[in-house]
Amino acid sequence: MPKSKPSFKEVHDASSSVSRLRKKIRDLERLLKRSKSASSGKPIEKNSTAIARREQERALRALKDELRGAERSAKDKKLDKRYHKVRFFERRKAARRVIQARKTVAALSDERDEEKRKVAGEALLFAETELAYVVLYPREWKYVSLYVHGGLENVRKGLGETETEQKRLEWWAQVERRVKNGEVDVDSLMFWQGDKRDRNAHKTSNPSEEYDEDDEQNKHELAEEEDEFFEKE
Repeated sequence: MPKSKPSFKEVHDASSSVSRLRKKIRDLERLLKRSKSASSGKPIEKNSTAIARREQERALRALKDELRGAERSAKDKKLDKRYHKVRFFERRKAARRVIQARKTVAALSDERDEEKRKVAGEALLFAETELAYVVLYPREWKYVSLYVHGGLENVRKGLGETETEQKRLEWWAQVERRVKNGEVDVDSLMFWQGDKRDRNAHKTSNPSEEYDEDDEQNKHELAEEEDEFFEKE
C-alpha cells in the first residue's frame, strides 16, 4: 500500500532526531577522550575506568547505528515531500489512462476481431504498468518522472542512454513483470492511500472525483494546476 505524504512536522522531527543523535555522539566521544587521558591511578581505579570505557564504547557504537538509520529516514521523508506533487499528478494521469483502457476493453468484449481485442488488452497492461510505476516507485529514490520530458515515449522506444533514462527503464521492467504476473493489485493503486484529502477514495473509481470536498472550485483549480504542471515541464 502506498505511503502518504510526510507532513512538515514529520520531516522536521526526522531532522531534529538526527541533530540530537549527533550531539549525543559528540558528547560521548569527548567523554571517552577525557577518560583515556585520565586512565592513570590505582589498579582498581584503572579497572573500573576500563569497564566504564567499554560500556561507553558500546553505547557509542549503538548511537552511530541509530544515527545511520535516522539519517536514512530523514532522507526518505525529504525526498517523499519534494516529489509528492509530481507523483500525485502523474498518479492521477495514470489512473485516468487505466480507466479509459478498461472502457475500451469492455467495449470490445463482443468484438469478433481477435486482433483488436489483443491490442486493447496490451494497451490496458501498459496503462496498468504506468500506474504501478508511479505509485510503487520507492520513496527512498529520487523520483524519475514518467510523463515529463518525453519519459513515456522513451520507455516505449526502450531508450536508456542517460543514467536517468536507464533508471526509468529498469524500474519499468520490474513493475511490468509484477503486473504481468498478477502480483500487483491495480485497483488498490488507483487512489493515493493515506492522503487526508482523499477520504472518499474508497467510494469511487473515478480519479476526477478524488478531491471531492463539495467544492467544485477546488476541483477546477486542481485540474488547472495539473494542466499547467505538465505544460510547464
